[in-house]
Amino acid sequence: MAPLPDQAPESATVLVVEDEVVIRLMIADELRLAGFRVVEAANADEALDVLQTIDKVDLIITDVRMPGSMDGFSLADLVRSTWPAIKIIITSAHKSASNAKGDAFFDKPYDPAIVVQRTTQLLTIPSHDSD
Repeated sequence: MAPLPDQAPESATVLVVEDEVVIRLMIADELRLAGFRVVEAANADEALDVLQTIDKVDLIITDVRMPGSMDGFSLADLVRSTWPAIKIIITSAHKSASNAKGDAFFDKPYDPAIVVQRTTQLLTIPSHDSD
């Protein structure tokens, strides 16, 4: 396996969807330090508002259990069907979630540096979908 890149792809935008404020701020700060543009949402409803209003989101990091009209799995399914080029990382404190349909999965608590590293890797791998 090739070494993982250590810098964010130029102008990549990551949407962090996490209802736990401390966790959301922690991963958002790490992503910003790595050079990503970061948008934050506290639940799937806010995430959908973001996806419908900003020009481009390259990757979503979402928790599974959140308040609101849908959980992280439903959000991932909707993103896959509506915005198939967006990469998805799913996080959860519940190991049963590890079979999720995202591009990567991380158990909570996770090491933010490793999530950032995987985010960078996912965004530097050429997508099979082309616009």
